[in-house]
Amino acid sequence: MQWSHQHSPARSSALASSGPGRSAPASSAPASSCTPASASSALDGRSRALGRRDILRAGGLGALGLALTACAGSGPGGSSSPTVIVGCYGVQYVAKLVAGTAAEVVSLAGPGQEPHDVELTIAQGALVEKADVVIRIPGFQPALDDVIAARGLDETVLDVSDVVTLLPADEAGHDDAEPSDGGAAHSEGDGHAAGDGHAAGDGHDHGALDPHFWNDPTMLAAVATELGARLDAHAGSGTAFADRAARAVELLDSLDTELRDTFAAVPEPRVFVTSHAAFGYLAHRYGLTQVGITGIDPQVEPSPQRLLTLQDVIVAEHVSTVFFEESASPKVAQILADRVGVRAAALDNLETRLSPDRDYPDVMRANAAELVASWR
Repeated sequence: MQWSHQHSPARSSALASSGPGRSAPASSAPASSCTPASASSALDGRSRALGRRDILRAGGLGALGLALTACAGSGPGGSSSPTVIVGCYGVQYVAKLVAGTAAEVVSLAGPGQEPHDVELTIAQGALVEKADVVIRIPGFQPALDDVIAARGLDETVLDVSDVVTLLPADEAGHDDAEPSDGGAAHSEGDGHAAGDGHAAGDGHDHGALDPHFWNDPTMLAAVATELGARLDAHAGSGTAFADRAARAVELLDSLDTELRDTFAAVPEPRVFVTSHAAFGYLAHRYGLTQVGITGIDPQVEPSPQRLLTLQDVIVAEHVSTVFFEESASPKVAQILADRVGVRAAALDNLETRLSPDRDYPDVMRANAAELVASWR
């Protein structure tokens, strides 16, 4: 039988398959950390971490207002500059390209920190409330979603699902993987926008949509364009942010072309097995087939039956490598690889920046090189 396509909500599968879509931007970007200097003292580990309910109970500005006094950013010459809130490194990268030195970009997850289930400090809650733009990925960070809803911050939210078409999570089908019947090419598919009703089978906090859109450079390009327009509207004059966004799009388009050529050099089927199904957008964009040991939730443990099924898939598809994420434990991937007699290797899902020496384009190229090596 053939794999079910990732983009088809009617046919659940362990695979996220896809093909080329529109082109987009790529290349190098600033390597600075996620927290602006003016806010670092309030956002570091000394701030008391709050649960979502703690923040929501802090009615009015009270403690949040005091924290804001300590950590609000200021632009050149002491004048107020726009603040952009992001939730992970992939989005932070493009936001910094657009912001330049004229806006502050604050990440809710620091370098090396797991961003999926981040809880907010008092200072972070204050910054979210006072930010000029909050880039939201639906379901990715429930604590952020709750603050946005409780404080009525819809006007400052840039919801990525309004800018790009997100893919359905479709976690329910991950136990149904079976070997394909010959590696027929997978047709390109369309993702689904939020609100299409594809929530069945998720069962995790990420909701109905796969949040890992930044693994498609073209989608980051679209977010860059929207962010530039938002920041220029806030500034009230000129097109400085839009101009930087246009340059970011050029970079991302170049990276996209490079990646398309890299993957196209390998014949189909281009199947890869990974511990956490965080690369669905990469697969969808470049015509790859992702087989996740688990779904998009990194906390889910695979069942014994799931591991047995994956052993059959690895043998039938001649998979040479089981991939795990550099930011997570390799234990399950290594066990599976050892059972079948293949190697285990790391991919970087770009949720967090693992090395100051490698930025977004560097990691995307490195991931592509690892995948291509596994097919040769």
